[in-house]
Amino acid sequence: MARQPLPYERPEGTPEFYIDGVNLETQLYGITLHLGDLRPDAPLLVKATIKMSPQLAKVLSLLLSSHVRQYEQGIGPIAIPNQILHDLGLEDAI
Repeated sequence: MARQPLPYERPEGTPEFYIDGVNLETQLYGITLHLGDLRPDAPLLVKATIKMSPQLAKVLSLLLSSHVRQYEQGIGPIAIPNQILHDLGLEDAI
């Protein structure tokens, strides 16, 4: 049985971004996500920086995994090139 998402309020003017890149930093008491646009031969162009507790980061990773799994069950597999998995050290993650 699927859980209902928590209700939320999105005030008018709340920024919305499409991103295709992320840079992660892990500290003892938190995790920082730098979200932005990948550019050829240039650093990530950061559009937003999000800081969170390790606990919330773990819950977020579980929620994202669940949603990706549901997406793939309904629509089909999401292909990720082996070179990207290798570069990120994620060959064994999938």
